[in-house]
This record gives sequence, C-alpha cells and structure tokens, in this order.
Amino acid sequence: MITDALVRDKFVHDTLSEGIRKIHATQEQTLRSAYHERTGQLRASLSARRSISTSQGHAHTFYVRALPYLRFLDMAYRHRTDRLAKYRRAHHALYNRVVWGVLYHETFPELTYGFTDEVRARLGNELREILDTTAKHTLKTN
Repeated sequence: MITDALVRDKFVHDTLSEGIRKIHATQEQTLRSAYHERTGQLRASLSARRSISTSQGHAHTFYVRALPYLRFLDMAYRHRTDRLAKYRRAHHALYNRVVWGVLYHETFPELTYGFTDEVRARLGNELREILDTTAKHTLKTN
C-alpha cells in the first residue's frame, strides 16, 4: 500500500540525493578546471562521491564525507585582498560557496515548494510500478 508518508519520504530522499550529487559534481568540475593536479587522490575521492543514507521510521539521515583538504584549498586565497585573490575566491570556491549555495538556493526551496500534486502522483506511480514488478518477480520465483 502506497501511503502519502511513503511518497513524501521518497521525495525528500530524491531531492537531497540530487543536491549531494550536484555538490560533488560542482566541486569536481572546479577542481579539474582551476587547480593543478599532483597525485590525483583528491580528484579520485571526489569522483567516488561517497554518501550514505540511513532511515529509521520517518527519520532519514545523510552522511556525506567532507574532505578537510577541500577546506584548506578554499581558504588558501582568503588572506590577500587584491583583484587576483578576489577572482580566485569567486571562481575557485570548493566548499562553502558550493555547499551552501546548492543547499540554500536549490535543495531547500525544492523541499519547501516542490512537493506538488503532480510530484505526488508521479512518485506514487513510480512506487506502484516498483511494488508491482517486485510482486510479479516474487510470484515467478515461488
């Protein structure tokens, strides 16, 4: 049985997962275009896009691994105030500007205003298809 709470949980999970994917993609793109690669370990760890989501009842928790080295790369251009440093701060941001920009300007508004009747219907149909497919597969194996 598909309940409204199940549809809402799927919407929240999908929206947060998309925000996390966008954060990782933006960080990887900035790193690839603006920073010199030495060993490639930072790029490899960003490409892995490790995040874990757990749920207990209606509570969902996302664990995202934030690399401390990203914070130090982001802070490296904070000391100077000339034009070059300002350009680098604006175009080479890896952490705060990316993370909070995606969360506050895209993910949180989507969570607040994006759960419309059309989204409810679409997610409900997706969940019904998944349940029907699983039920048919279970009946075939038994």
